Amino acid sequence: MVACAIAAIGLSLSAPALASNDEVPVDLDSPETIVDTVEAQAAVDAADAAAAAFARVTPGLAQRLQGQQTGDSQFRSLFTAIREMEGTASQPISIPSRRPVDSMTLTSSFGTRNDPFSGRRARHNGIDIPGPVGTPIYATADGTVGRAQRLGGYGNYVEIEHGYSLQTRYGHLSAIAVTSGQKVRRGDIIGYMGSTGRSTGSHLHYEVRIAGAPQNPLRFIEEDSVIVAAAGHGATALGGPRE
Repeated sequence: MVACAIAAIGLSLSAPALASNDEVPVDLDSPETIVDTVEAQAAVDAADAAAAAFARVTPGLAQRLQGQQTGDSQFRSLFTAIREMEGTASQPISIPSRRPVDSMTLTSSFGTRNDPFSGRRARHNGIDIPGPVGTPIYATADGTVGRAQRLGGYGNYVEIEHGYSLQTRYGHLSAIAVTSGQKVRRGDIIGYMGSTGRSTGSHLHYEVRIAGAPQNPLRFIEEDSVIVAAAGHGATALGGPRE
């Protein structure tokens, strides 16, 4: 049953959901998802519900999503005994638990905001972390690099698969330091901060996704001293939607 649910989630996110009245399709696979129509909000809600159901049967993820943190050592380790599901062997999972940069503030949080380019109501699918061009960006957990390329509004983009449909995404990089298929460890440099793609200034757009659905990345950072800066969202560190 769970395997079928995972397959359904993958299908729903592999192609944009269609909106009515010949509007632009709902793009669930981008830095920003426009949610100012009933169809768009329904598509986002469905993806979120499917990911939540998936997380509930995955040890460690449910705790993170509920804001329950345990020791950092627990989240550094690979969960090699998740559970067997429908007769297939479980796969290891490494849950993100560190900051993607050394010094971290935020100029835009996860959640609904006005898109900085179109002004439309949108769900920001990650967090924006400002810093100088060339600032090192670190893998937040062990994993395997998926796409490492230029990708629409993300600009120079890296994604890391951490097992069991858990993924982190890093956008707007000035340079990429890894290749697709490469194994990385928590703390490895995977790229450098920049302002490529749809961006108004040098920053990192960082996402955590479960079965393709974005989650609040702050729930996956052990340190609790992250500062939300520039409440007015100054024009120097904001990302935008896919080009």
